[in-house]
Amino acid sequence: MTQSAITLQQAQSQSIELSLEQLIACQYWAKETIPLPNKKTKAHLVGGHLSPYKGRGMEFSEVRQYQPGDDIRTIDWRVTARTGEVHTKIFQEERERPIFLLLDLQDTMFFGSRKRFKSTLACLQAARAFWTAFNSGNRVAGLFSTAQQHIELKPSNRRQDGLRLLQQMLELHNDKLSALYQDKAQYQINPNSLSDALLRLRHLVKGGSLIYIFSDFFNLNEECKTQLTQLAQHNDIYGVMVTDPLEKDIPVAGQFMVTDGDRAITLDSEKRKIMQRYQEGFNQRLSHCQQIFQDSQCSFVEFGTEQDIKDLSLNPHNLIRANRNGQQPHSTKPEESQYV
Repeated sequence: MTQSAITLQQAQSQSIELSLEQLIACQYWAKETIPLPNKKTKAHLVGGHLSPYKGRGMEFSEVRQYQPGDDIRTIDWRVTARTGEVHTKIFQEERERPIFLLLDLQDTMFFGSRKRFKSTLACLQAARAFWTAFNSGNRVAGLFSTAQQHIELKPSNRRQDGLRLLQQMLELHNDKLSALYQDKAQYQINPNSLSDALLRLRHLVKGGSLIYIFSDFFNLNEECKTQLTQLAQHNDIYGVMVTDPLEKDIPVAGQFMVTDGDRAITLDSEKRKIMQRYQEGFNQRLSHCQQIFQDSQCSFVEFGTEQDIKDLSLNPHNLIRANRNGQQPHSTKPEESQYV
């Protein structure tokens, strides 16, 4: 078995704990390209994406009639000779596209019934997004959120800073997981954690950025919608709702004790009406999340822990491929997307 096959197997391993090798191996599934900005970019650093601003760049855009103030070095003499009027070439500048990774690691994310925890899946997909952006020459920043804290990492395209981002993600995840397992920390839900992270993101992000949000969106409320709407005015946002099959349906008949960390109830899956309400509760939450992202003009997709990691497209225009079972994804995106 080759080294690359071994690392891929490590990344795809069915586990709840993470290793740095797994996060690094996600680069083998980072074959996509970062989509062009949907809004006018405000980033002014040279990079690998075409800016809406036209000027002295590398990519030819069009030829138009000469206007006072145009650089005479860009005159197109062939068109000028053919038309009898002076024409000049217009070039499109290449600009950098900053990428921001918002990773929600609240306690509700540390759950899973298939293959891996939701938190593990979110970290692996965030690592894929990092490598996709890094391979395109873009700066990548991170904002990792729990019920108690926010960790911020500044945008950078240096490899050592990228590895530091992955290491920070790894330590935060495994420390939280260890604390929950050893009962060192009580199960906590901060209803304002996601909205606070989005508010902080508004102060960090520059226009023209692409923002990935990996979360189960249990705390997606009207305040989050306000923050998303503000962010989406000058940035592109891609929300990935991480779910688990057991949240949608209980396939085994019987009585189960379930808790949200505060209250505990007994759920009888043999009773049809109870299970119907259980399924309707998930569908309502999913529809609620879809509607908020759609109203905010953001892209959205649901992705389950039972699916293969590589089945999630990191290009919001593509969203998601059908998985091996032919399951249709739950996804929405802005109607007039300009991703190419």
